[in-house]
Formats: sequence, C-alpha cells, structure tokens
Amino acid sequence: MPKEDCILVVDDEVVIRELMSDILTDEGFTVFSAPNGRKALEMIRETNKFVVLFTDIMMPEMDGIELIREARKVAPSLVPIVMTGYATLETARAAVKEGAYDYVLKPFNLSEIKMAVSNALERSRLSNENARLLEITELFNISESIASIRSEEKLLEFVLGAALEKVQATRGSLMLVSADGRTLELATCTGLPENLLRTKVDLESSISGWVAKQVQPLLVQDIRTNPTVDKMSWQLTENSFVSVPLERKASPIDETNIMESAIPRVIAVLNVTEKRDGTTFTERDLKILSIVANHAAAALENVRLLRDVEDAQREMVFTLGEIVETRSRETGYHVKRVAEYSKVLALKCGLSLADAEVLRMASPLHDVGKVGIPDAILNKPGKLTPEEFEIIKTHSQMGYDMLKVSKGRILQAAAIIAQQHHEKFEGSGYPLGLKGKDIHIFGRIVCVADVFDALGVKRVYKEAWELDRILDLFKQERGKHFDPEIVDVFFDSIEDILQIRTAFPEPLED
Repeated sequence: MPKEDCILVVDDEVVIRELMSDILTDEGFTVFSAPNGRKALEMIRETNKFVVLFTDIMMPEMDGIELIREARKVAPSLVPIVMTGYATLETARAAVKEGAYDYVLKPFNLSEIKMAVSNALERSRLSNENARLLEITELFNISESIASIRSEEKLLEFVLGAALEKVQATRGSLMLVSADGRTLELATCTGLPENLLRTKVDLESSISGWVAKQVQPLLVQDIRTNPTVDKMSWQLTENSFVSVPLERKASPIDETNIMESAIPRVIAVLNVTEKRDGTTFTERDLKILSIVANHAAAALENVRLLRDVEDAQREMVFTLGEIVETRSRETGYHVKRVAEYSKVLALKCGLSLADAEVLRMASPLHDVGKVGIPDAILNKPGKLTPEEFEIIKTHSQMGYDMLKVSKGRILQAAAIIAQQHHEKFEGSGYPLGLKGKDIHIFGRIVCVADVFDALGVKRVYKEAWELDRILDLFKQERGKHFDPEIVDVFFDSIEDILQIRTAFPEPLED
C-alpha cells in the first residue's frame, strides 16, 4: 500500500479501535482512528489521504450511516467498510445501500479483514483509473473543440468557460498581452462587470502581469499569506485563485534573434477564482488549467496565423487584380467595385456572410489570365478581329490554370471565378460553354457585377454607357447572358450598387 494511502478506523469502543489498528498496522498499513463519526468527518475534511474507512454503525453524535453519507460528499473516492455484529447485520446491509462498499462482522476474522481491505484497495485503484481516464477524455474533447474554433473571440470565450467548468469555479478572466508586452487587456470574463471588458492594466502592477513576465503559473490558496501578491490583486474578492500563462510556442525565427526581444513569450493569461463549494484551489486544479492553457495557446496562435494568412492573401489578391487592370489600362477601382457589388449580390441571393466575404476577396482576380494576353491585343483601340477575340477569350482558362493549384479557399474561389465569369446562362459563353445552374454561383454573380461595371466606364475601345442603357441591356439579357434570378436581385439592390459606384469613382483623366 502506498505511504500516502491511509486507513481510518471509527468506533466508539477503544478496544475495537486498538484491535483494528494492530491488525492493519501489522499488515503494513498506516492507520488513524476516531471515537465517533463527527470527529472522523473532521479528519476527512482536513486531509484527502484516507483511502479506506472502517466504521461502526451505532455510535454517539453521528452514526456510521450518516458518516458514510457525509464523508462521500467530501471524498467521493473514499471506500467505506462497515464493522458490525451479528445482531445488526440488516443494518449493515442498509449501510451498503447508502454507499458502504462492504462489511465485516464482529468478532473479527483476520482473513476477512485482509480480504475486505484488498478488495477495497482494488476498488479504489479502479475508481481512480476510471476518474483519470474520464478526465483525460474530457480534456481531449476540450482540446478538439479548441482546435476547431476559427474566431479569436469565440475561442477565448470557450477556453474560459471550459476552464471554469473543469475546476468548478464561478469567476474568471482571460487577459491578452499587448504586442509590445507592456499591458494586458481583459478580453473575456465571467463573474466580472461587463463594463470592465477591454480594460487595460500594466504588467508591472497586476497578478496577471507577474505571471506573464515570469512565464510561470501561480497557485494561491490564501492571498492573505502573501502580501506581495495581495498588493497586485485587481477586482479579486476571494483568497484562493489560479493564474496560468498561455505561452507562445518557440518558432524557428526565434533562433535568429531578429524578433526574439520584440515578441512576448506569453500571449494571454487565464485567471480563475471562487470555487463553487467554497474550498481552495489545489495542485490538481493547477495541472488541469495548465493543460487547457497549453492547448489554448496553440489554438490562439493558429487562429491569428490563419487571420494573417487571409489578410496577406486578401492584400495579394487586390494588388494582383490592380496590376492586371493597370496593364489593360483600367483602374484598380474596377476590381474594388466588382468585389463590393459581388458581396451585395451574394448576400441578397442568400449566401452566408462567410461565403459572400470569400467572393468579395476572390473576385478581383477574375481577369488575372489577361497577364498572358499580348499588349497589342489587350489595349487595341478598335474592334478586335475574330482571331484576336479568340486570343482574348483564352484569359479565362489561363486564369483558372494559374490559380487552381492553390489549396486556399480564396484562391480556389478565384480560380472558379476566373474560369466561369464569361459563361452565359443560355450556354453560349466561354471557355466551357456551361449552361444555367451548371455555372458556379460565384461565376454567375461576378458575371453580372463585371459587365455592369465595365459598361459604365470608359475604355480604350469604347465610351461609357449611360445607366439607363445598361439597365435596359440587363432586362434584355435576363435569362440569356445572365442568370434571371441574379438579375432580379441586381435590380432589387440597385440603390446599394449605385452607392458603391459613387464610393469608388473612376479617377479624372489628366
């Protein structure tokens, strides 16, 4: 039996307590005793080292059945065994119904006591293993959920909620470390006034700041015994709390020492306080919170990395789109307008906000294939010959071929748009001759947005059309060139479309 595992013997008869203590001690167990249930309950509350409880039933102040009931509330893993005489066998069985694991009869039989203890310890071992397995499973589920969240705000809220639930706490916060590592901002909280959200505190004057600077967790069971920590407390009403850092994982760039001093090692601090049962936090709580914080730190870094990648991808898309338009002597405002038109139409067509945003970010590359078209054809001031038009038409497939290798959702969408935005609803478009709903919804939407904008501005090969003339064309081509449903949405959204055109006007010619 491990040294930290102890047996508690409870009986109002001294002789019984001494006899049981001698028997169990001779077997190598550490034994404590109590004269009644009330004293035993005090001992159980003071320490969690008891594994097996031997108790008489009929005792003054608190009987054995009540002791078992109350003791299991304090120490659920405790294995109770009832000691009873023949005359109280039915009472012993009743105690088993209340949570006792087994019973031994007086006068004691050494082999029966050994067997009872052996079975109780095996029960305790299995119970502990099951509890550990359950805890590992729960932490794994939390980790999976954390890894699946793509919004920083939702991620932080989930992490705090999961942390509080795992350690049975009712109050907590997550504070983000600023980019310069000098302040913390309250990003999300539970049990604190909402007006404190976004509040910033200095690293030098807060407990979370100390945790961030030292890059180590802090478990305080009674803040009154630590004046230094007490001085740094902020909105803290309880004496016991835990603070753990969300530490940034080492990056290969750190080895160059180029950015090591500029990037804080800790990206956030998780704080919890106020146990539901009023007890203090333990090393087990600290371990659980450290595991949660470790997974949360990795997930937070991934969310920010994905956001940075999407931002970079978005910037690249618009920049490349503007380069293409400039090469064809058009302006970057064309791609901006088409992007905004496309998002408006997508939302009005019932697409989700996420899909509409992907369409907005991808549409500027609709003509990227024009980089492969000779300048003499691309910027020809007059009408193109049939041979030249066939060359121009190749830009759709070229754009698709350029973009299709990307696995990113924005560039994948851009590939579809580049290929299909010149398809016509009745099937006479290019390059594939797709018809109706076989044309991707992104292609059908950008087709409307692109034609509307192109007709309304002056080009090297044409003058700008008046608005009424453009609208008449869309009415005529409804169900032919354009998807009739999208044309209807276009007319329903014309005020929004015109506001966008006004917001991004063509620059005045020199």
